[in-house]
Amino acid sequence: MDHTRHRQGSEVLIVGAGPTGMVAALVLAANRIPCRLIEQRPTPTSSSRALGLQARSMELLAGLGLAEPIAEQAYQLSGASIMRGDEELTRMPWLPPDSPYPYTYVLPQQGLETILRRRLDELGLDVAAGSELVTLIQDDRSVTARLSGGRELTASWLIGADGSRSTVREQLGIPFTGVATGETYYLADAVLDPAPPVRDSGMWLGPEGPLMIMRLPGPDGLWRLFVDVTDRTAGDDRPAEPPPELLQALLTERGPTSTRITRTDWVSVYRTRLCLADRYRGGRAFLAGDAAHVFPPFGGQGMNLGIQDAVNLGWRLARVIKGASPDLLDAYEAERRPVAAEIITKVESRRRMYGLRNPLARGARDLLLRATAGSRPLARRTSWENSQLDISYARRRPRPGAVPVEGDRLPDLPVSGGTLHDHLDPAHFTLINFAPVGGPAAGPVEPSEDPVVVRIDDESDPGGGTRAACGMRRGGYLLVRPDGHIAERGQDPSTVSVLTGERG
Repeated sequence: MDHTRHRQGSEVLIVGAGPTGMVAALVLAANRIPCRLIEQRPTPTSSSRALGLQARSMELLAGLGLAEPIAEQAYQLSGASIMRGDEELTRMPWLPPDSPYPYTYVLPQQGLETILRRRLDELGLDVAAGSELVTLIQDDRSVTARLSGGRELTASWLIGADGSRSTVREQLGIPFTGVATGETYYLADAVLDPAPPVRDSGMWLGPEGPLMIMRLPGPDGLWRLFVDVTDRTAGDDRPAEPPPELLQALLTERGPTSTRITRTDWVSVYRTRLCLADRYRGGRAFLAGDAAHVFPPFGGQGMNLGIQDAVNLGWRLARVIKGASPDLLDAYEAERRPVAAEIITKVESRRRMYGLRNPLARGARDLLLRATAGSRPLARRTSWENSQLDISYARRRPRPGAVPVEGDRLPDLPVSGGTLHDHLDPAHFTLINFAPVGGPAAGPVEPSEDPVVVRIDDESDPGGGTRAACGMRRGGYLLVRPDGHIAERGQDPSTVSVLTGERG
């Protein structure tokens, strides 16, 4: 994929240069749409609350040429252990899902942002740091953003990726409906020596709530600590960041008994909320990422939702700017908001389970965790959900190995020389033309740049396994969107009509 340098203009203004905003800019750049990216922070973030990249996000980042450098730097998390002191009670493995990225790829947010910023620089896209949005004004043709220094920027469209305290959301008057859960956590990145008695991730579910640790990338023996201190900080509206000796006391009291903190690189206090924007759009402005949804980091889902918001919105904006009907933008909220709502529900269920205080309830939970730990079907289902490969815009929830329908993610199935995903790109639709198994070659379809036509026949799919998995043993076609979800399936590819959206 050749996403070359282009002139920076003002078709789209992106407010917020975190992972969501930068991925949106890269998707627009792949489609040769001029955009401008502004960020309130004067310097890149040094914090690292967000950590894990799941398989679905890695697939989308692969389309931007970013999965390989991320995988090279990330720690590949393969499961989690439930612990008591130094004893492993049970292990919950991640069973590799149907993806070339079968792990949770642990990379602190600042590391991911460095990779994204480097790619933006290669494309000639700058981040205007220290640019604070104050007000928004829009009409039926454009959006104007006034910055704190009095400067004004005008664009045809605007993406608000400016985090949980979004000024864009506030200016649009969109309610951020939700609640504070009342829980407080200490977060820290620390070197532990000797290494704790877990493979790569562990949870201690005690009477004061969970203590969790996760291996971070790099040779220094760095781990993320995540400690529930709700009971300890009760009544304190602004709890202070914990000193190293307090973190050590909590670790010894509630976690591995012999592990010592020898260095602390970063500490923070985190108070959990569950919030979802009532709408994702106000006129010509849209919300994405934490500006649209926030929830506790159980399961490493939040940053991934933002990345997927950015890809979904980015390709739609590109089509509309090139001439497609603006109605195409309506499906952004219709698709993405229910996904966030469902994940918030799952995360809240997990939060309540981990944070149980009642001794009887905790005992029942621990028995259940031990009883189900050896279930491979349950581990496979959990891995499928955590990977976010189960996200679909169809009316039913897909199952691993099920024939995909319209709205599902295209499975990454083998074909000669690679896989189906090798033919996908955020800058075009892909028309996969299947010949019948054992039948004549796929019928002629006029080659084009959009959709890109891929022919699958007995030569490229010996034995017909990929066609069978797609429900295409008798032939047919799948039209795949730029974000890898199936837009249409049918028998006669000559009937396909794609809104390429080219002007004129």
